[in-house]
Amino acid sequence: MDLNIHSLWSLIQVRPNLLRSGAAARALRERLTVMLDSRELSPRGRRELESIEYAIRLAEV
Repeated sequence: MDLNIHSLWSLIQVRPNLLRSGAAARALRERLTVMLDSRELSPRGRRELESIEYAIRLAEV
């Protein structure tokens, strides 16, 4: 799971405009809450998910 989170985090860092379409941001936002509640998440994975959540908020402004 951490590798998938890191890959997504890296992609958003390089191409933040992917979140501006709205569809990707909505799909991610719905799943972030569930993912952040997971006990299997490493500290790094949690930080990267929180960073993705912040990027989504910035893209919606």
